[in-house]
Parts: sequence; C-alpha cells; structure tokens
Amino acid sequence: MKQKKTALKMMAALIVLSGLSAPGSHAQSDFSKQPIQLVVGFSAGGPADNVARVIAKPLGEQLNTTVVVQNKPGADGVIGASSVAREKPGGHTLLLAPTTHTINASYYKSLPYDTEKDFTPIAMLGSSPNVIAVHPSLPVKTLPEFIEYTKNSKNMPFYGSTSSVTELATEMLNQQSNMKMSKVPYKGAGQAIPALLSNEVQVMVSSLTTLLPHIQQGNVRALAVTSKNRLDIEPDLPTVAESGLPDYSASTWYGVFAPAGTPPEVVQRINLALEAVLRDQEVASKLRAQGMQIEDKLTSPDQFRDFINRDIRQWSNIMA
Repeated sequence: MKQKKTALKMMAALIVLSGLSAPGSHAQSDFSKQPIQLVVGFSAGGPADNVARVIAKPLGEQLNTTVVVQNKPGADGVIGASSVAREKPGGHTLLLAPTTHTINASYYKSLPYDTEKDFTPIAMLGSSPNVIAVHPSLPVKTLPEFIEYTKNSKNMPFYGSTSSVTELATEMLNQQSNMKMSKVPYKGAGQAIPALLSNEVQVMVSSLTTLLPHIQQGNVRALAVTSKNRLDIEPDLPTVAESGLPDYSASTWYGVFAPAGTPPEVVQRINLALEAVLRDQEVASKLRAQGMQIEDKLTSPDQFRDFINRDIRQWSNIMA
C-alpha cells in the first residue's frame, strides 16, 4: 500500500511539472495552428505597409506559420493600434507601427488606449531618415544659411505638413533654431510635393525615399538629413547635427508590438525570429532600398520599451 501511495505521488508530481511547462510548449506550437495578423495602421503602398510586406513572409517561415498583413488606416495609425490593443495577448495579432505611435500619445488629447501600458514592445526594425529640403529659388544651400535667411526675412516661409511626424519634426526645427515657419497641411506627400515644386510652400521635412528623385533632378534642394550619420546614397549631404543642431533627432523608426500581457516567452521568440529575418540579405537589401537603416543588433524587448518611453517624453516636450 505504501509503495502504491508513493507511486501515485510521483505520478501527480509529473503531471504538475508537465503542466508548468505547458505554456512554453503551447506558445511554441500555437503559431503553426493559426496565422499571425500583422496590423498596419496606414494604407497599402505607404512606407509602413511596405516594411510589413517585406518582412511578412520570412517572419512566417521563421515561426512556422503564415503572416498576413492587415491594413487598418486612419487617424495617424490610431485605428490600427486600437484594434491590436483589444486583441488577446497570445502573439497571433501584432502591430507594425512607425514613429507616429509615440507621437500620438501627446498629439491627440485622448486615445482609446494607453501607449505605454496597452502594448508589449517586441523590437525596433530600423529607421528611415528624413530630409530637410527647400525650393531651389531660396538663396540658401546649407541649413545654417536657411536658418539665418528665415530669421532675417520679412516673409515667413511656409512648410508643407503631411502628418504629425512631419509637423512635429518641423516644429522641433523651429524650436531648436529659434526661427518661425508657418504650416500648410496636406493629406499626403502626393499633394505636398507638388506644392513644394511649385513654390506654394518653401520647405518640407519628409522621408528620403519620397524626396530623393526630386533632389537628384534638381527640382528641390536638400539641406540636411536627420540621421546620426551621413548616408551612403547621399554622402555629400550633411546631418542636422553637423549643421549646428546636435540635439535634433527626427528620423522615422519602425517597430513591432503585441498586446499587453503577451507571455514573455512568446515575445522573445518573435524577437529572435525578427532578428533572423533582418539578417537575411535579401530582406535587408529590400528594406535598405526603401531608405531604412538597420542596426547591427536588433533591440531586445526591454531596450525597445525604454526607447518608446523616452520617445514619448521627447515628443511631449516638443508639444508642451
């Protein structure tokens, strides 16, 4: 009888131990049972959507599943982010978001979610620099010359704004240089670029990929790039820091998030999968062709969370 009781206790212990290991094993196998929805809060064909579609298939291969890109555009990404915040935290619904994700925390008076509490940051994929460009009729060739010209000009220059990112990037430039420019809002680059080309607006801060063809054709003049280092594609274009504003930083980053409460082992597995995806030369080449800069080492979930919190504070200070 005593031996029988001992055997029963051992069986019970094994059952408990197997139960304790179950979450991790389920997290490993669940990916193969249903596809992952990768939500993008912007329209198809835009920069964030392009990034999502480059990584979707290889990410699915890494996780032994299919990754489906879902576009839920509206309100600078708020609609897409809101839908992900409400999903179950199992790793099957992810958000690919750009810088607007942190800007919106201060840009809008209220949001249907808490940017810091309702999402689990997984990894930053990379960043795309913006370019400060002007109409070639302006008598300036460098950013310091433009700042001096603007301060002394009787007519305040107009800048084209296509989103909260471009608006705040320009307002940051105003603050740090102590100059003033007046905003002209546009629905997108498709409207803003013709306005710059026709001198309806004189200044625009936008992505390198958006402005590069016009820069190369001489239709607009690039003054500086917002990245930390000069770009291989435009090595003669100085950075904003080199141009006298060392604290200016307004590149557009792209990151992946899960709903809050996603198990740490699931978050870590997706992070490692994304690391493998970005080390694929074909994927990296496609992203770099879109103007993205990829770091040598992918951020950890904790590092990305710290970055998100700092970024929220930075944009909040700009709007204070």
